[in-house]
Amino acid sequence: MNARSLPDGKRKTAAIYARFSTDLQNERSIEDQVWLCQSYAEREGLEVINIHEDRARSGGSVMGRDGLLRLLDQARDRCFEVVIVEALDRLSRDMEDLAGIHKRLSFLGIEIRAVHEGVVNTVLVGLRGLVGQLYREDNAHKVRRGQAGRVSQGLAGGGVTYGYKPVAGKSGERAIVEAEAQIV
Repeated sequence: MNARSLPDGKRKTAAIYARFSTDLQNERSIEDQVWLCQSYAEREGLEVINIHEDRARSGGSVMGRDGLLRLLDQARDRCFEVVIVEALDRLSRDMEDLAGIHKRLSFLGIEIRAVHEGVVNTVLVGLRGLVGQLYREDNAHKVRRGQAGRVSQGLAGGGVTYGYKPVAGKSGERAIVEAEAQIV
C-alpha cells in the first residue's frame, strides 16, 4: 500500500487551483502552475479529479473569480479531499480571504497543499496571508506613483477615456476623436 493512500488502498482525491493576476502576465503561467501541481499530486499519490483556474484575476478579492468560487462550491459538496496550489498567494493575497478559505476547507475536512510547502496549517496561512497582502498593497502604491508620474508629464495614466484614442507608437499620448468630442 502506498504510504499516502487511504486505508482501503484508494488514493485521496484532489482539485488543483491556478491563477495569474493581470493580462500583462504570461498566459502560460496557468499551464505551468497546473503542471507543477500535477507533478506534486503524482509524487504524493493523489488523484487529481478537477482543475480550476482564474486568468487575469487579482488575488486581492474572491469577487469575480469564477474558478475559485466553483472550487469552493465543489468543496462544499465534498467532491475532493485535497486542494493543491503552487503557492498560497494563488488562492488569495488578502489575509481575511485566505484565512476564510482555509477555515471553510478545514471545517469540511479538506486539506490545502502548496507545492513548495506541503500541507498548509494555520500558522502558514497567517504568515503567507500577511506577506501576500503586504505585497499587494506595496504594488498598488507603486502603480499609483507610476500613474501620477505619467499624468504629471501630460500623458494618460492608463486606460482609454471616451473622446480620446491612443496615438500609435507613442505610449501614453492620446488624440481627440472628433465624433466623441462633440458629445463630451
